[in-house]
Amino acid sequence: MNGSIKSNGNGTDESREQPVCKTVIKCSECADNTLNPIRKLVDQLVIKPHPDKPLLRLNIGDPSVFGNFDPPREVLEAVERSLRKSYGYIPAHGLVPTRTALADYYTRPTSPISFEEVFMASGCSDALRICMDCLGDKDRNILLPKPGFSLYQTVAGNRGVPVKYYNLKPEKDWEIDLDQLESLIDDKTAAILVTNPSNPCGSAFTVKHQLEILAVAEKYGVPIIADEIYQDMVFE
Repeated sequence: MNGSIKSNGNGTDESREQPVCKTVIKCSECADNTLNPIRKLVDQLVIKPHPDKPLLRLNIGDPSVFGNFDPPREVLEAVERSLRKSYGYIPAHGLVPTRTALADYYTRPTSPISFEEVFMASGCSDALRICMDCLGDKDRNILLPKPGFSLYQTVAGNRGVPVKYYNLKPEKDWEIDLDQLESLIDDKTAAILVTNPSNPCGSAFTVKHQLEILAVAEKYGVPIIADEIYQDMVFE
């Protein structure tokens, strides 16, 4: 036990013994393996903005930060109505009307989708975690784009899922190097993660290139994890 001197409020000091905890709490393997490469870099940066130029932030992937993408009035009103009548627990995989609406939106004559095939998540990052939990394993690798969103590596790493990186070609508007991608696929490949539109490169794949990606995945029977969170934010 260590002692420390503190004032008791009446001008005199008294000694109070403070317990010292000597127990070492061991982190889990998951915690030890959790690393965000971007945070490792950005947290060490000390940059003074130019006094005569506005600072253009390219490190935040939230399109609402600068007030350019406020939610539509209809969305805000719908959320407000819902909160007034229901704020308890809902099914973990989402409400049936919500899942049905999404199924109707994405269904196509050649690829019909029912609400039973829709699983709601708490944002894209949560959806990525669910996908990697379902498909990845310590002896099953996932193919990631390079350059790509750093969270992919973080999510895979803390689950012990090995990753391989396929290249994007800057000279072809950041299309996937399909030959190199195909060379990475083996009998332990669990999934190919495809980001379209690209983060961080900002490009959007043509329909032709998307069909070429699908052909490679179909050839080897490898599922695709499609991160398309920016699909409705493409500008000409």
